[in-house]
Amino acid sequence: MNFETEQQIYNMLTESTGTHFLDSGGGSGRHWQQNKKRTLEDFKKDKVFIYEPDDIYSICKSVFHHLVESVRYNKELNEDLENFLKASKEDNWRVPVEQYLQLHNKDKKIDHINTYNEECVLSQTLQIITIGDMYENETVALSIHNGADVRGGYTDFKIFDIDTDMFYMWHPEHYDYLVKSEGVGS
Repeated sequence: MNFETEQQIYNMLTESTGTHFLDSGGGSGRHWQQNKKRTLEDFKKDKVFIYEPDDIYSICKSVFHHLVESVRYNKELNEDLENFLKASKEDNWRVPVEQYLQLHNKDKKIDHINTYNEECVLSQTLQIITIGDMYENETVALSIHNGADVRGGYTDFKIFDIDTDMFYMWHPEHYDYLVKSEGVGS
């Protein structure tokens, strides 16, 4: 695997998204606070899947492993995005990312996906911005939910090239073979 991709995913998983007294995370219950205690090597050693036998809806897939197998950090576009964001005067964190993507894909529609709104096996919620048909587009802007309450606490967006066949496989039914054959999840 590409070390730069692994490192960027690790950086996102440990990125502080702040605290707020209305957030239900308490003193240390936010994803970023828990992830900060871990090294990149710890994430690599995690099991890919955790599940109860015979229960398809108990399957939980490590978001780290899912991303490592399905995305590749796009350094060039991220550097360009950083420069674009520095020049932007927009207060809404998502709007400049959308504007940047639209500049490079003028005739295509922007779409948003939040995995919280779907049946999803991933251990953390992803927020994704796509341009055009999501299954034909091989580049996305990705943010990871690192807070306690899913309505906030997302990392800064990073741009990744994706393997569409792997990236969108977060529905439990993609992994029903795990509960049908004991011991496959590792």
